[in-house]
Parts: sequence; structure tokens; C-alpha cells
Amino acid sequence: MPLHDVGYRKWQGQPTSQISRFQIITSTGIRLASESRWVRRMLFFAWLPVMYWGVGFFVIERAMESDSNIVTDTMEAANLPPLAVAVAKQHTRPFNDPVKISRLLRNQFQMIPQVEMLAFTIETGDQTQTRNIVWRWLLMTFFRYPQALLILFLIGSIAPPLISRDIRSRAFLLYFSRPIGKLEYIFGKLCVPMGFIVFVTTLPALALYVFAILMSPDLSVFWATWDIPIRILLATVALVIPTASLALMLSSLTQESRYASFAWFTVWALGHGAWVAVLFATAIQLGRPPMYAVVMESATVKNWSVLSLYNNLGDVQAWIFGFVPFEDVWKGVVMLGAVSLVSLVVLYRRVAAPIGV
Repeated sequence: MPLHDVGYRKWQGQPTSQISRFQIITSTGIRLASESRWVRRMLFFAWLPVMYWGVGFFVIERAMESDSNIVTDTMEAANLPPLAVAVAKQHTRPFNDPVKISRLLRNQFQMIPQVEMLAFTIETGDQTQTRNIVWRWLLMTFFRYPQALLILFLIGSIAPPLISRDIRSRAFLLYFSRPIGKLEYIFGKLCVPMGFIVFVTTLPALALYVFAILMSPDLSVFWATWDIPIRILLATVALVIPTASLALMLSSLTQESRYASFAWFTVWALGHGAWVAVLFATAIQLGRPPMYAVVMESATVKNWSVLSLYNNLGDVQAWIFGFVPFEDVWKGVVMLGAVSLVSLVVLYRRVAAPIGV
């Protein structure tokens, strides 16, 4: 069968702007990563902590408002014994007294960083200030504990193949044969882990904030907490830039994604392990349990926290949420900036190497 009209033909497609070229790389990377069953499971479990923190916001709002005595009113209407009503009133409205809040925090949450500062501020502040502080504290712990641990495994599953697979398959020849530059390629790849991080941290945190607004007595609470969404976005930026840059740099250093994955977990484990060794040594010296705030916030532990990428991220986010002065976290800011800069430079050189630039 003969072939007819072989040669150049007019392209019938719709051209796109240069600024949107990276979107094809990003959407393809997200689609391929989402095909993994384990990734889908982690994305599902990433939203489960929202329920627990949502209960925390609900309890705080109900306890702070005057209508929190609805339980005791209902018990009185049901002609229950006065002793039961008195006990219920004592336990359902402890947060109307800032002193009781601070005492409860100091006694029950000694393992949580910045709890002493939180308790002192609540004890000396009014209800509006207390609401803002408690909301910021809940969101800070949401970023620092469940989501940070999940991101470690999520990015360790997504990022390692992004560059190493292209190096192994020589896909650079296909990418750069089109009007796609190195910076567009790098930015498109960076947006893949960034997109997943935003999905499991920023969106749940904003959802918690909206839920807290709806649980408040009126929408005027928004004007007392308007800074919290901005803090959430800044905490996200402090999280996504160093983690995504480091993960892609490790991916670009090898053709085998399993080596990049091993290096990713090794960086986190060795750094945090060194910090834990300092933490236990300080706890022995002070004669207190290692996870108590008095040990974790000591000068020795803070000076050595730069060894741990996890602690650096947590400390910078604590500063963004307003619980740590900049003087205590500037080393962490410098460390995260250095990690991001070095990772991006190495990543650029590795991407440019296959085309001889």
C-alpha cells in the first residue's frame, strides 16, 4: 500500500504560552506518582489527623464560649443530682479561667515544645488573644508532628525516580529537543513534590482554620485571626523549598532511584540521630526525662538542633507561628537556606550535564 502526502504538514494543535510549559512536566509526574497504591494510601492517611485536630478546635471553642454550660443546663433540666451537675460544671468549663488553662497545659503537655510560653501567654492574655494563640499552637503542632512524619515517607516514595529515571532512560534528549529549557524542566519537576506537600499540609491546615471559624460565635473572629492563613502559607514555603530541592538533588546524583531513596532517608535519620544523642546526654545531665520541654528547650539542645533537618524545619515553623524568637532559630534558617541553595545548584549542574552545558 503506497504512502501518500509524506513530508511536512501544517500543525493543527493549539500553541501554549512559554510560562505554562512546565505544567506538562508537573502534571505527568503527579499522574505517574499517583498510580502507586502506597502513595494513594499515604494521601488518604494524611487527612486523618485533621479529625483529631478538628476535635481540638471544637473543644477549645466550646470551652471558651459562655454557651459551653449547655451540658450542665441540660443536666439540671433533667433533674439529675446536684453533685453530678457540679462535677460536670467543673470539668466542662475549665477554660473560662486562663489560670486553669495554663495549669492544665503545664501538667498534661510537658512533652510539647513551647508549652511553657503558651501557658504563660494564655495566663496573661484576654480571650481574643487566647483564641489566636491556641489556634496557632494547634496548627504548629499539626505541621510539626503528624504531617512532617508523613512527608518523610511520601517524598521518599515520589521524588527519587523523578530525575534518576530520566537519566537512566536518556529522556533528556526528548525533553530538550522541544522548546523546553533547563529551568523549566527543573521547576516542573520541583512542582511535583511541592504539589503533594501542599495537598497533605497546606490544604488540611486551611480546612482546620475554616472549621475553627465556623465553630466560633461569629465571623468577627476572622479579624482576630486573619494572620493565621498567612502563617500557614509561610510555613508551607519553609517546608517545601528545602525538602523538594534536597529530594530532587539526590535523585539527580544517581541512575538508580533506590539509591536516591536510601540517601533521602539516611540524611534525615543520621541528622536526627545525632541530635537525639545530644538530647539524651543533656537529659542525663539535667536529671529530667529527655522529651520534657525543659530539656528540649535548653541551650545545649537548641545549639545542636541544626544537625537535624526535622528540627530545623520545626523550629523555623515555630518561629513563623510566633512561638520562638528569631534569635533562637537563625541557625536553622541559615541551614535550610544552605541546603536549598546547594541542592538547587547541584541539581542544575546535573540536569545541564547530559546536554553538555
